[in-house]
Amino acid sequence: MLIWGWGRKSRQQRLSDVEALIATFRYFSLFFVFTATWGTRYVLARVQPDGTTGYRDLTDDQAMAAAQGAVLPAPTPWQRFSLLGLVVVVVAFVAISGALSTR
Repeated sequence: MLIWGWGRKSRQQRLSDVEALIATFRYFSLFFVFTATWGTRYVLARVQPDGTTGYRDLTDDQAMAAAQGAVLPAPTPWQRFSLLGLVVVVVAFVAISGALSTR
């Protein structure tokens, strides 16, 4: 049984009929529930007149400008920090158990 996973995911936001803002990020997951993400990268995808799609890398500021005040596509807080929260809970449990067992 596979209990962990890693790789790259993406989220996108449609800006117009011919443009979309895509956020790609790397992730590591445990039990497919607890995850940590890092390295968010933004790309502007534009459909060309000949039907092909062109991609252009964007900085964070350029992505904010392209979104025109809308919320940027990005990992959710659960996707970003849930694995770190699990680690904090386990460490706290071990520390409390250790402190109580020495009495």
